[in-house]
Amino acid sequence: MKLNLKIAVPLFLVAVTLGALAVPWYSSRQFEAEIQALAAQPGQGPWALRHVAHHAGLFSSEGSAQVQMRSTCAQDASQAPLELALHYRISHLPTRSSLGQFTWTLEPSGVSGGAPLGESVILSASGEVGYDGALQTDMALPAWGGDADAPGLRVAPSKAHLRLDGKAMALHWSADDMALQGKGAPLNLHGARIHLAMADRDSGMGSVELEVDSAGSGATSLQGLRLRSEMRETADRLNYQQSLSVRSLLWMGRTLSDVVLESAVTGLHAPSAQALATLFSANCGYADLSAAQATVARQAMKTLVSTGFSVGIASLKARDADASVDAHLLVELRPSPSGEVALAQQLQSSGEIVVKGGMLTAEQAQMALQGGYVQEVPGGLKMGYRYAAGALTVGDKSLDASLVPVLLTRFDQSMNELLAPEGKARRVVATEAASSP
Repeated sequence: MKLNLKIAVPLFLVAVTLGALAVPWYSSRQFEAEIQALAAQPGQGPWALRHVAHHAGLFSSEGSAQVQMRSTCAQDASQAPLELALHYRISHLPTRSSLGQFTWTLEPSGVSGGAPLGESVILSASGEVGYDGALQTDMALPAWGGDADAPGLRVAPSKAHLRLDGKAMALHWSADDMALQGKGAPLNLHGARIHLAMADRDSGMGSVELEVDSAGSGATSLQGLRLRSEMRETADRLNYQQSLSVRSLLWMGRTLSDVVLESAVTGLHAPSAQALATLFSANCGYADLSAAQATVARQAMKTLVSTGFSVGIASLKARDADASVDAHLLVELRPSPSGEVALAQQLQSSGEIVVKGGMLTAEQAQMALQGGYVQEVPGGLKMGYRYAAGALTVGDKSLDASLVPVLLTRFDQSMNELLAPEGKARRVVATEAASSP
């Protein structure tokens, strides 16, 4: 059976039209559901969406809301929240790359009754939502800060790009000029950029990077600053790494180049570290912990120390025209077989520093060699040390470190009492009560 062409064509056009209308209809419903879900949240965190006025349409929607930002600390509960007015407009017409596009602005509440235009706007942005649900937005921020001579931070107009994809988040922010005015000479920064890449923004796993083209304060200046930190979790262990590099540094009349500082904290027991971080965040510190929370904190701290970790400076390097320094340091806590804090058995450490060129005068170098702890290497001097199990070696000499395990054993006893489930203070009170007549 063949369908009449006169009937088939209109049916095809109707199907195409319905399909084209289905996408904006779906987009409109999705945006409305997301906005209402945000507005329905209890708002016990640092921000909340209030007084939402959403006007949904088939091809476009718009609305406004009040964004409240407050401190989550109990001691700040009496402070009035910061209130901002949010205005947004959404286009539900799809494109090749996006399900919908949007624009939004923020301004202090009560500044204007209509669309937030003019100097009151503190942020304006546009963005889109992809077919995979990922949201990305480009933001423009005006200059902010006080007068040039007033203490505080001043930032030139800046821009940022934000991408949210499930729990993942990426943020890129840049400003041409920044200035921090304190009591002394101001600190001026040029070409500042921040790159944030979080694989899971809830747990804090990811990296943060700061780049500065140049900076200066008084007689000190630098070129090419890069500071990067990264947190990763592998097999219930947290590894935190941080690196600092400066291409050129003028400090105390000396010009240093290729300055590098790399440090790391590795092997932290992830559940314990996260428990301590959660308690710290929930209580704005550890001052107001409940009895149950204090027990959790003590157990987490004990597990963190007894399971071991390491802290170290993997590399410290710098050089100038005729000298260089190269050093590394490692402090390790090996896992305790007993599950108790046992630093006397857990602790070991090693390190080394090499100085070359004109960093030391010939007289200073000769005095260092006479002590016997420093070794001569081509072009300079080297000193290293190692400590483990009460044995300390500096250079080629073994030193008496028998007092170290004694002191660490006493410290272990105090730590284990303090971190016991009931806590040292509670046991002392119970003991005193039992001994009272």
